[in-house]
Amino acid sequence: MLNYRKPRFWMLGVSIVIMLAVGIGLMENSVTKGGRDALEQMTDSENISSGEEVSLERPEKSAAEILKELANQPFSISGNQIGDDDQETVVTFGKAFVNLYTGAVAEQETVTFRNYISNENLLKYTNKMLELEQRKELKGAISVHFGLENEFKEAELKKLDVNLYYVSLPFSNQGSGMNLQMLVQAENKALKIVDYYFGNKDGVDTIATGHPADRKLHDPKRWDDQVWVDGVFEKLDKIEI
Repeated sequence: MLNYRKPRFWMLGVSIVIMLAVGIGLMENSVTKGGRDALEQMTDSENISSGEEVSLERPEKSAAEILKELANQPFSISGNQIGDDDQETVVTFGKAFVNLYTGAVAEQETVTFRNYISNENLLKYTNKMLELEQRKELKGAISVHFGLENEFKEAELKKLDVNLYYVSLPFSNQGSGMNLQMLVQAENKALKIVDYYFGNKDGVDTIATGHPADRKLHDPKRWDDQVWVDGVFEKLDKIEI
């Protein structure tokens, strides 16, 4: 009779050999990986002990990057008109504008105010005022201290009309106190400044638009008055720096 058991034992032996080989390979890979991890840890330790800084934190944003983010930051509300529930957003909007403008002066950066201002006359005026105050800053001819990060006090808000708010926003930079006054409306569910006034001593807006005792903010159509606007730009052209 033929004996069929011998081939079966032979196949079983081959299977055992293969399993042992695979197991040994996995052990070698594990040891190799552990060695690499240990080596990486040793390398990191050596870098730290040698004084080389190892940090996983992201680098801080530059002033130009922060200003760009402020310039592009949207401020939307749910309705077509500013409501009582939007007052906090209005204040945040004002603070962002202050940081954008004063930061641009201090950092000598060109920025856009289009997310904050839609009136073309007021936008043109703001760009010109920024240019002039940057030049004054370079010559040390500004009596206040501009900067990117400002400290704010409690804001004053008054509802002047269905869709018009007056905002007074006191702030300071390194002890230099200032105050932004502005009129804010909602346009297509986005907040927009329709008039503003810093009123700093020897400031460009004081020279061009009037003394604080005379300059009042109550008219949302102020910058549509072309006769008044032309007079403002005539004064801007006469400012010597």
